[in-house]
Amino acid sequence: MLAAPDTQGACDRAHSIAASSLTAGMTLSGVIQSALSLPNHGEYLVAGRLVLPESGRPIRSILTGRRIQTTGSYASRKAGRSQVFESMTERSFFMHCEVDTRVVDYRAQPFRFEFELDGKWRTYIADCVRLLSDGQVEVVELKSDLRDLKDADYQAKLERVRRLCRLLGWRFTIVRRRHLERSSVVQRNIEFVQQDRLTDFDDIDIYRVTDALEDGPLPFSEVVGALGRGVVGAAILRAMVVARIVEIDLLRPLNDDTFVRLLQPEGM
Repeated sequence: MLAAPDTQGACDRAHSIAASSLTAGMTLSGVIQSALSLPNHGEYLVAGRLVLPESGRPIRSILTGRRIQTTGSYASRKAGRSQVFESMTERSFFMHCEVDTRVVDYRAQPFRFEFELDGKWRTYIADCVRLLSDGQVEVVELKSDLRDLKDADYQAKLERVRRLCRLLGWRFTIVRRRHLERSSVVQRNIEFVQQDRLTDFDDIDIYRVTDALEDGPLPFSEVVGALGRGVVGAAILRAMVVARIVEIDLLRPLNDDTFVRLLQPEGM
């Protein structure tokens, strides 16, 4: 009799690949809570404080009133929840986070900073916070243009936020819309991959892909063939990019000859 393939073993290997050695078992919420429980937490209270919503939902409610504003929610497989967006820039950034295998987890508006600046009590709500595969937490301010950044008061506010992030061992980054759109190829690839992010796949699918790629990268069409799922196989493979099981080169146009490889843990 032929021995049954070690499906569980291959699936376990694939699942371990999906989280790097630095981020295995880590979530963004857990990392935030850990940072706030460090011995020097008192120093953060002097510089300002960080407020987390009990529900875990975005801390800022979207109130548009008479103001014309793009609003909606983006269903994220990676984060396991919908992400609220208030502009097309935010929506585009969430798509990047969803497909970028360096991003382990991300949240829209997960907390607010409160601090005193020039004798006034100020608040700052991050547009997005994400956990990267190297263990770094990145607080992201998203801007469609530079008009706000030219305001001296706003610059001082962001500098205080940068200081608070530094105290927590986090990184503060400003991402402009043109940064997201600087490569039309990358933008098209991200939009193409993320549209299949919620496609279902099971452990047998993971086993087949892991087994096919165990000896190294293969063209996209060959991996789809190994799945044996026809047209659905291509969608499954793209969903596995979002799930951080496999990775592909997003810098070049995607086609049947695009090479696919198992995601390599950080530092390897």
